Amino acid sequence: MAEAIAADYLVIGSGAMGMAFVDTLVSDTNASIVVVDRYARPGGHWTIAYPYVRLHQPSSFYGVNSRHLGTDAIDQVGWNKGLAELATVDEVCAYYSIVMHQTLLPSSRVKYYPKHEYVGEGQWRSLITGKTFHVGKDTTIVDATYMKVRVPSMGPPVYQFGDAVKLVTPNELPNVARPYDGYTVVGAGKTGIDACLWLLSQGVAAPKITWIMPRDS
Repeated sequence: MAEAIAADYLVIGSGAMGMAFVDTLVSDTNASIVVVDRYARPGGHWTIAYPYVRLHQPSSFYGVNSRHLGTDAIDQVGWNKGLAELATVDEVCAYYSIVMHQTLLPSSRVKYYPKHEYVGEGQWRSLITGKTFHVGKDTTIVDATYMKVRVPSMGPPVYQFGDAVKLVTPNELPNVARPYDGYTVVGAGKTGIDACLWLLSQGVAAPKITWIMPRDS
């Protein structure tokens, strides 16, 4: 039998949107909130992102209202040298962990259920034990995963490739342990750009990199 949990809001997902929304509720209201997330720590897809990813905007523009991300520094090395700092994936994940454990949970108005899956009708279950919980009909349910963000590591590609092709996701690229005659990067988004830049930073000559992208930006 599902355990009843009393709350004003049930927020599904502790990614960037969910964390920002809960932070605002804690700061600006007296509401009680339940946060349910299928990952083991807050941060959404950042928790499974490739290790060389950085923010695509200055750190100070990202995160939640109650806590600043970064130190407003100017990067001194790398591709972003001379420009406002861009947080690394490690910084972003650590930041959201701090927000959850040092701001939201200490408020005593937030209950956090990591490694839990929302199953609908105000009910969720543990992915570890199978135990189920539910909120009442007066609880407002907010789906902070509605954009259904997907990154390459979440599943196989939508296209076919030959048996002789060594296919890796951007997450696995740093694990490559032998030279290849060439590298083909598929996709024109930030992930594709990051993959090309990472290969160049490792000394791969530009002519050895083929970049497949659509015409649209």
